[in-house]
Amino acid sequence: MAKDGKHVIHAGGVFPNPLLNREGMASTAFKPGAVGIFLAGIFQPATGVTESAISYVANFDYLRCKTVDDEYAAQDLVVAIQPLPGMFLNVRAVAGTYAKGEPLTVLNGQVKAATTTGDTPDVVFAYCEEDKSTTVAAGDLLRVVFK
Repeated sequence: MAKDGKHVIHAGGVFPNPLLNREGMASTAFKPGAVGIFLAGIFQPATGVTESAISYVANFDYLRCKTVDDEYAAQDLVVAIQPLPGMFLNVRAVAGTYAKGEPLTVLNGQVKAATTTGDTPDVVFAYCEEDKSTTVAAGDLLRVVFK
């Protein structure tokens, strides 16, 4: 099972029942919790996040009894969750230390600390929702909330 104690992608919060999901083919290999977009029905990890594209988070492959540690292969069927305000999801993160409430953006399918000042601030994707300051290795799951 998950080494970091996280075993699900959807971690709770306010959400419709059923969740807003979208299915498509994987463009490349990646692990559940990757942030991506669908282009022509193909899920690909996002290089960044824009306000004009709908971002999704790849769920684990429950259709084949896999876990959050089992990688999707290219051309596998991916079921991805559309994040909504008030929803908690575990997503893949860039290595670093994250504090509760810290704004996050997306880089190569993973979240990282967002730069919210300066001439070109990052588009905020979500906020860290870990109980305390958390250090993660590259690709570990990090609990986030959407506002």
